[in-house]
Amino acid sequence: MASLLLDSSIGTTFGKVATGQVLVLPALMIIGASLLAAPIGAFVGQKTKVSSLQVVLAVVITATSLKIWFDLLKKSISFH
Repeated sequence: MASLLLDSSIGTTFGKVATGQVLVLPALMIIGASLLAAPIGAFVGQKTKVSSLQVVLAVVITATSLKIWFDLLKKSISFH
């Protein structure tokens, strides 16, 4: 099952890159940054109290939802 999902993911990725739906250089930069930052994040996550991590997650989710709502409201106002 995992092999089938991996094959599907690889095929989809090649298709998106081949048709120009993915900007290759920014995607490679994000992959590189993720590979470097993931071990750091794992280390910090292990050393940080759970309640602190929950607060950070709540702030990120709230900020993201506010940004989406403001963008939607701005777009709906510009149509009228």
